[in-house]
Amino acid sequence: MWEGEGRTRRPAGAGLRPSTNTQPTHNLDRKLPLSYEHTGQRRCAPITGNLKPKSVVTFTEIQSFTIVALVTQNVLSAEVTEFRVVPSTTDPRIKTFDTPHFIYVNREIVVDHKKGLPADRGQLLLWLTGTGGKASECSAFCKLAANEGYHVISLMYPDEIPATVCRNDADPKAFEEFRLAIIQGGATKHITIDQPESIESRLMHLLLALRTRRPRENWDLFTRDGGIKWESIVVAGQSQGGGHAALIGIRYRVERVICTGAPKDYSKRLKAPAAWYGGESATSKNRFFAFNHRQDPMGCTPEQLLSNLHALKLDLFGDPVDVATEKPPYHHTRILITSYPRVSITDEKSALEAHTSVISNKNEHRMLSVWLYMLTENSD
Repeated sequence: MWEGEGRTRRPAGAGLRPSTNTQPTHNLDRKLPLSYEHTGQRRCAPITGNLKPKSVVTFTEIQSFTIVALVTQNVLSAEVTEFRVVPSTTDPRIKTFDTPHFIYVNREIVVDHKKGLPADRGQLLLWLTGTGGKASECSAFCKLAANEGYHVISLMYPDEIPATVCRNDADPKAFEEFRLAIIQGGATKHITIDQPESIESRLMHLLLALRTRRPRENWDLFTRDGGIKWESIVVAGQSQGGGHAALIGIRYRVERVICTGAPKDYSKRLKAPAAWYGGESATSKNRFFAFNHRQDPMGCTPEQLLSNLHALKLDLFGDPVDVATEKPPYHHTRILITSYPRVSITDEKSALEAHTSVISNKNEHRMLSVWLYMLTENSD
């Protein structure tokens, strides 16, 4: 069932300028006391405000605030239409992980082409949440993308088992095979995903439904010849979702890749980054962006994360830049880091705080300029 359509508005300048506060720089080479596995906890802050759970309805008005992209755009006001689609209503073969997909569009941009607003990009931002997450999370980032002219889908998918289950495997392809099972459908020793439950199948059936039910929003831009038109899609995600985004970018030519709290596939057994990072990439590496907290130990240590980014060759485009001490465009780097909030990593709760800080709704004021950079930086 399709439910809960509403439009959200916030006046221009409503406290959304990025903070100018800076945080001290910490040494990335400092050894951390602990490294934590993902445990299925939520990876991003839930939607805040007065959007509350309700019974399933059709196009019920929802009143809540959204953010407006004001860092580089002179926008008087912007409006986002938000609605939800239960996965099994697009494909009855879907039996699990059936909480709603969330969809965001600014119809003034993609339908009305209103003057004074950013242009319709004709691009889809596909957001993939982290382990144990829901598609409703990280809504501030998704709404920012919609106000920058993207169509946005936050996709619900099988996200219960973390990729860290592969880190003690002797097979160097273990991480890749695990992720491909979730992306395309398949079976590995750690996970089995039926093809209709996969990311690709869920996305395709959702796009077909949107194309039929909301034709004025031009969702047909993202399908071609019965398949997904990947080159018109920005694939982004947090934690496990960020790893899937990176592998999709390796396998298919996409518009760009955005990883937050990721990529984290590092083999303890082999003492090396996942083998798939070094594979031939269908997407140019200058189209990849990664944003992480300096102290984030979830999945792998900060030092191991840097090894992953080196294996992906993102350091060819510049050294890591601390967004607390540098301003956009951050020397055009593809590796972004933050020391906010300063966290003493003593347990999983504090580790999770660092891990989710880069995409959490509660940090939108501070992270806004970084999100906008990753969404709009020239990558040609």
